[in-house]
Amino acid sequence: MIPLSKLFTTAYEIEHIIPQSRYFDDSFSNKVICEAEVNKLKDRQLGYEFIKNHAGQIVQLTQGGTVKILTVEAYETFVKDHYSAGGIKKEKLLMEDIPDKFIERQMNDTRYISKFVKSLLSNIVREKLSDGEFEQEAVSKNLISCNGNITTRLKKDWGMDIVWNSIILPRFIRLNQLTGTDYFTTTNNEGHIAPRVPLELAKGFNKKRIDHRHHAMDAIVIACATRDHVNLLNNEAAHSKHNANRYQLQRKLRRFEKIVINGKEREIAQEFLKPWETFTTDAKKTLENIIVSFKQNLRVINKTTNSYQHFDEDGKKEFTKQEKGCSWAIRKSMHKDTVFGEVNLRMPRFINGEIVEGRKKTVSLQEAINNPDAIINKDFKKKVKELLENGHDVKYIKKYVEENKDIWSDIDSKKIEVYYFTKDEKKRNGEPKERYFATRKSLDTSFDKKKIKESITDTGIQKILLAHLESKGNNPDQAFSPDGIEEMNRNIAALNHNKFHQPIMKVRVYEKADKFAVGKTGNKGKKFVEAAKGTNLFFAILGTEKENPETGQTEVVRSYATIPLNVMIDCQKKYGVAWESSIESYLKEIDFIASESQLLFLLSPNDLVYLPQKEESNINTTDLDKNRIYKFIDPNLNKGNFVPYPTANVIFSITFTDQKKRGLSYPIQDEFGVGSQCSKSPRALTGEMIKETCIPIKVDRLGNIIELNGTQI
Repeated sequence: MIPLSKLFTTAYEIEHIIPQSRYFDDSFSNKVICEAEVNKLKDRQLGYEFIKNHAGQIVQLTQGGTVKILTVEAYETFVKDHYSAGGIKKEKLLMEDIPDKFIERQMNDTRYISKFVKSLLSNIVREKLSDGEFEQEAVSKNLISCNGNITTRLKKDWGMDIVWNSIILPRFIRLNQLTGTDYFTTTNNEGHIAPRVPLELAKGFNKKRIDHRHHAMDAIVIACATRDHVNLLNNEAAHSKHNANRYQLQRKLRRFEKIVINGKEREIAQEFLKPWETFTTDAKKTLENIIVSFKQNLRVINKTTNSYQHFDEDGKKEFTKQEKGCSWAIRKSMHKDTVFGEVNLRMPRFINGEIVEGRKKTVSLQEAINNPDAIINKDFKKKVKELLENGHDVKYIKKYVEENKDIWSDIDSKKIEVYYFTKDEKKRNGEPKERYFATRKSLDTSFDKKKIKESITDTGIQKILLAHLESKGNNPDQAFSPDGIEEMNRNIAALNHNKFHQPIMKVRVYEKADKFAVGKTGNKGKKFVEAAKGTNLFFAILGTEKENPETGQTEVVRSYATIPLNVMIDCQKKYGVAWESSIESYLKEIDFIASESQLLFLLSPNDLVYLPQKEESNINTTDLDKNRIYKFIDPNLNKGNFVPYPTANVIFSITFTDQKKRGLSYPIQDEFGVGSQCSKSPRALTGEMIKETCIPIKVDRLGNIIELNGTQI
């Protein structure tokens, strides 16, 4: 039974038997209710598939307790007993694979959509007849529809495959250089170097999909395809008996080659003729010079216009619109769901399993006595607290230390070693230099020795977990599995030096981060959250004029900052559509940036920048090196990430864990990130830090540069 008090909480969730990611079915016959942790474990599996893969597994629940996944036999019995009357739901609960009829329904939907789209597009290209009317056919004769097989054949015959290989080849050569191997290139039959990926990375890889310009390549081929090409290839595919008789069409479209067969010379049709002689060269030049344009989605807030339903004087229902702009609508997620509390951690801390020596300081005896709990020497701390409790002052304690040098030989009254806390180190403006935030998290197998030492705030709980982990051979998979956690809590007193301790199901973990308060009233100021993924929309490039001591000239030194979503919301609420011209003054007003800083420009995801070289003084659009254009991906504090503008996907991205499991020897995890798994990088392919010298460029929908470094072209 599911308690009613828990049914509408986060403890339970609605789960789709057939995952929506595999087939969209939002009907009640495809829904069940289960524990949130079980739902997460099921992921993209079918219900019956999940039972087979996890039968008998014990799942630890966040709110305490465990549940055991049914065995296959128990599950089948349960379904047959409780859903004997519900044929559709019973069928879905026992489904081992998505049947063909689901796929057939999707195909029919696609066919219907295609026909409807053809009728809409026909209205654009209908031919005007002599009497002034337009052709009335459902599909205009000027509209040609073809499938991917036709364009694939034409691309091959027209040499576009070779063009594409030459365009993407530099990325594969670079990977060879990064890995110190020759795994990412091969030599074809003509002796040319061609791109490839190793067999272990080939699953799901498509060399066409790694570069946005493949859309332009398809468009070029489709634009040059004619109805004759479509008819001829359709007849060939259908093995039509009329195809052999289409001699004139074959002669028109194909190259013929004379071949001797059985002593007789015959002409055999070869590849399709190119649309014009220099087609391949022209297509390559065009693709290399294309600048990909990206649609922006930067709406943060806007005024709402809501409608409400009410009865009029005659008793009829009607909709009435509110006065425009009565309230604000926020178009992005304000923050992630997890709420954190700020913590003041005692230093020194564990970093990489070791105590950082620089995390302690020496103070005078006077200052140490003000906070005796911070004294590192335990014996001296105990004695100082004892003397203070007896009413003695600083002078007496100092005299006591001097008179008992033989006992406290390692104590210097002018240099007492003390711990200090994260909030003790201040910036000039009085804010903590490093801020730490904590939240409660359920114990799981991710808590290894390093994570326990470096992320759990409570040192007492640290010792218990480390002792339990050590008893399991430092294997977190055994120590913190549901059975391992249950065993730990049964023996928790023994692990805690025979002292009582409450069972440990969750621990408080901390992280250094830049978070903001939920609000200002009540206890909201003590609740901190972080920006949701994809809401860091503005990266500020700032400049401050400083004199170069070597040259004596004034130079603009850049600094950087990510503008949080909540700051942008306040700014846009205050200034409305004029926020762009007021953002700099607003950031100075709230002390987000220094008063002497100047806002050079803002970058948002999908913005393009150009990376000028040192010798480039006067830059114009005709001289731009397209290889030095980058797309801005996202900001993180004072860091900005970029990729080359045509990049759609990385060639490969793999975790260290997968590398070890599969026995791979690649020294990198990602095409653009060395030593970290990310599909972006703050550096250019040539090694420069992009944010330090880049200038913004803007392009129109067709990829034409319309603005360079704030100047209209």
